[in-house]
Amino acid sequence: MFFRIEENAFLDDKNALQSEKADSIMTCARMCRREAACKEANFLANEGTCSLFGGGQQARKVERFVKRVGSFYIEKNTPAPLGLTQHSAVPSCKTLLDQSPPPSTGIYWINPEGVSQSNAFKAYCDMETDGGGWTLVWSYSFTNYSHFNDSSNAISPRANWPDWLDGFMHVPVSTTPPLNETDYNAVNFSLWKKLGRQILIKSNINNWLVCDPGNGSLVDWQNGDINCTIIKHVTSTCKDTPAPSVFDRFPGSGPIFFDHMLFFYYYFDTLTEYGWPVHDPCGKSEPNQLNSVAEPHGNIFIR
Repeated sequence: MFFRIEENAFLDDKNALQSEKADSIMTCARMCRREAACKEANFLANEGTCSLFGGGQQARKVERFVKRVGSFYIEKNTPAPLGLTQHSAVPSCKTLLDQSPPPSTGIYWINPEGVSQSNAFKAYCDMETDGGGWTLVWSYSFTNYSHFNDSSNAISPRANWPDWLDGFMHVPVSTTPPLNETDYNAVNFSLWKKLGRQILIKSNINNWLVCDPGNGSLVDWQNGDINCTIIKHVTSTCKDTPAPSVFDRFPGSGPIFFDHMLFFYYYFDTLTEYGWPVHDPCGKSEPNQLNSVAEPHGNIFIR
């Protein structure tokens, strides 16, 4: 909240919410701030009085402005919440955490490139999980969930990550930002690293992970060690299994999160002729995912 102050200006309005003594402009402004209905105020320095008003139509207000030496007109301005319009787009959902109070989970305008507001787009922000501030970059489902470990099963769609074996992947590519967790699409991969470096993997058939980069990184598309934590057990199976610790971009297929024994926890397989999309809470590269789940899916968020 901030105030616009105009010297030697007086709002000639007889319908004050209240009038009280005040020893300074700042005291008068604080009085207006404490009163929710107050939108503007007059401070008369020579009288030491502060009059609070509820505000009115701008056209009528202009007609009632008069010049008055020793008077100060104060207008309360509460900026519109960020991210609600294209012109108030924020760099990422994490930026919304700076507002007090932070906004709720929902769709906001973001502009990770930060060049022109014409580049801004709508994105889904998770403002609750693990402290909030997460930008949804990918929502996916499966091509054959009921036969999960069959080679015909894969995740779909995939993001447009770089791959020299791009032509071998069989599922559609998306560059359309997903607007909820079952809107199966993906933000352009080139923007992922502009949104943050920490990732959140959510699924309704496997445990949720938060992963920080080490010398490996999903957003940098770099193989290597990562630091993951299980933040939610979706299944009670294998609750003592540690989180994966290695990231690998498997050529011609998709990202893998696994341990140093090469057992998969998450494998985002994009092939419908070979392999299958491991979602194993036991971290054994086995079909231990939850079964018989309505609308099985997964999501990747970035913060």
